[in-house]
Amino acid sequence: MKISIPLVCYALTAFTSVTAQTPQFKNYSINNTGYSALFPINPGKADVTLNNSELEEYMMEVSSDGKRYGLQLVLLEKNFLNSDKETLESLLVSYMQLLKLSYDVTSGIGYIREQKHSSNADANGILDFWEDERGAQWAVKGWVDNTALVVLYVYTPNPDGMSVPYEFLDGFSFKKVPKDKTVLSFSGKKNLK
Repeated sequence: MKISIPLVCYALTAFTSVTAQTPQFKNYSINNTGYSALFPINPGKADVTLNNSELEEYMMEVSSDGKRYGLQLVLLEKNFLNSDKETLESLLVSYMQLLKLSYDVTSGIGYIREQKHSSNADANGILDFWEDERGAQWAVKGWVDNTALVVLYVYTPNPDGMSVPYEFLDGFSFKKVPKDKTVLSFSGKKNLK
């Protein structure tokens, strides 16, 4: 895989502090899914399609300060409830590979695995930095658990204009799954655990 000098420089500066021009991010719901994400401006309603596996896919993107902020969310429904972390991570890698092809990405620094989600210990995360055939820079982070897979990205056509907004890349909120605390007793009455 070809790694360009601007991409390497970009990746190195990505780990430095963010400049004072960082936009203010607010939390926005992704339609009525129960999931949400931070965006610099209101993304409105997500576009919804069915992917090749007949799973709902939600896409949102906004432009702010010369950058594009976007996400692609796939609801896994009940298809992966019993999948282990390795299977889920492989699914996320495959999805990110498809995105690389669809966005004409020519190089990347390589997947930085074992990213930790702040509120979902079951989620696997992968971070990467890409360059496409036009020389545009991408900061990309994917998250997956047994219920959803999401990839967030920031894109800028200007390699010098990219400071990595980790607040955005880490700002995806998984749906809160209520725990059922009722159990039927042998008498048929409901008891609270």
